[in-house]
Amino acid sequence: MKKKYQRILFLTIIIFLAAFMACGPSKTSVAPKQSLVAFHKSTDDARIEEMHARVFRQLGGYKGPEACYACHEKEYNEVKASYHVHQGRLTKDGKIAHDPKDAVDLGMFNRWYALSNTDRVKTPENQWRLMEAVYCSQCHPGGGVLEPYGMDVDCLICHQQAGYKGGKGIGKTPAGTDSEGHVVQSNGARLAELMMAGADAGGDLKKLDLSHIPAKAMEGVDLRVGMPTPDNCNFCHWKSDSKRGTHYGVLKGQSTDVHYSNGMTCQECHVTDKHEIGKGKVVDDAGSPALRGTMKTCTDCHGEEPHKGYDADDLNMHLERISCETCHIPETSPGTVKVDWLIGMDMPKMMTLYHYMMPVARLMGMATPEKMTEQVSEMIGCYKTKNLSGFKPVYAWNNRKVICTDIPHPTGSIDDPGSKITPFNVITVSFFDDGTTPEVVENPDGHALGYPVPRTYVSRAGGKGKKDTTLEQMRSWNNGQYKSAIIRKTPQYFNLYHNIAPAADAVKCNDCHTAENGILDFAALGYDPDYVEELTMER
Repeated sequence: MKKKYQRILFLTIIIFLAAFMACGPSKTSVAPKQSLVAFHKSTDDARIEEMHARVFRQLGGYKGPEACYACHEKEYNEVKASYHVHQGRLTKDGKIAHDPKDAVDLGMFNRWYALSNTDRVKTPENQWRLMEAVYCSQCHPGGGVLEPYGMDVDCLICHQQAGYKGGKGIGKTPAGTDSEGHVVQSNGARLAELMMAGADAGGDLKKLDLSHIPAKAMEGVDLRVGMPTPDNCNFCHWKSDSKRGTHYGVLKGQSTDVHYSNGMTCQECHVTDKHEIGKGKVVDDAGSPALRGTMKTCTDCHGEEPHKGYDADDLNMHLERISCETCHIPETSPGTVKVDWLIGMDMPKMMTLYHYMMPVARLMGMATPEKMTEQVSEMIGCYKTKNLSGFKPVYAWNNRKVICTDIPHPTGSIDDPGSKITPFNVITVSFFDDGTTPEVVENPDGHALGYPVPRTYVSRAGGKGKKDTTLEQMRSWNNGQYKSAIIRKTPQYFNLYHNIAPAADAVKCNDCHTAENGILDFAALGYDPDYVEELTMER
């Protein structure tokens, strides 16, 4: 048995190294591109940027967030108390709930987030903590639940102007601009360092040390500190673009949003107070209710009657039952359409294998950010199916004042005067549930919360390869531990709210009011047949 394991491990290492060599970055040099949009910078902004650059030069580079705390203790304490750090994982007295069972908020950590199939009630603690520490922390700025692993709040993840090397874009994801306005691309260093830290610990959380991650991810980078730009926000939030099918920034060399084209930063709508960033009223965000609706809305800037001209009255009347995004998002960006967790993902086993492979990869110069990022992208990519740009959203009635606390879905109807026709990207997520929740068993594809089978166990039940685990395999695994398991295929709704087009490019009247392939299916939206006939007459 021992020899068999050694043979498997040897073959795995060979395959791992071969994949690393095959997935290396292109040797072709690419000329740096000038940034498409120049965001306003005041004289004070320039002075602050140069002052911080001088400090970092004197310190010999960025040694970690401690360099910031020396002068910015007030700001540091604000960030530690912010939603971006605690993600709604708070106890009743406002402290970090290191155990999710102690949390009272409906934030990302406490609420079961079905899109990632991670439940923190029945999933073994070492599994979800390992996922938090070596994968989720590629975005989370540190502090809070990551403090036990040595990662404190990292200011530069939001304030570095010339590229925080943490995303997995590798020439695709803008990470900032240099001092001459050229686009700096991410090389994936933060993710790579996290995976290597997990490999060093071999999946043992007691040995996990993330204290070096912030400084390591900034090696060799021009340090320029300033107010966050959309590149800083997109470092993390571009990952959510695919669930929404919209984007705030640049895609294929073109601006995707009229506000971005005009040099608007994210904070101009997401109003920020004491490092608490304003939030909207999307259906998949039930955390920190006090922050819900603290950002600006369309009418805050454009007024209650934004349309002008000969047809202004008709267009403004539409605002009573149609959201602005329905007409002003005529084009979508690539979006996820399916997520398949029936394959499973054995993170502890993966980290154990990495523990043995990584020394060899380092010795041969193959543990580079670019190569590791390609590997992780391929690993995660096998779970997702994506639409191309230009896919048609799903339109449904939604009341933004109603908080959705279960699997994300619209909370309105045609009979509710507070509801508006709203565009969504709908993602079908397939996963195993343990079958112990009556509402889920009665309607597996509904919106009721349940308890997903940990994806580590799904992987172990299914055997080899990237094939879906069968229901029979899942029910018989480990002497029938999940004998009542069922398969769920839940439609999960995510609001579209970027890709805003100017008036000239918005949806035209006859794109909806037509009898042939109109954007809106009035019958499906609940209008009676006689009214549908009237609504589908061309204007």
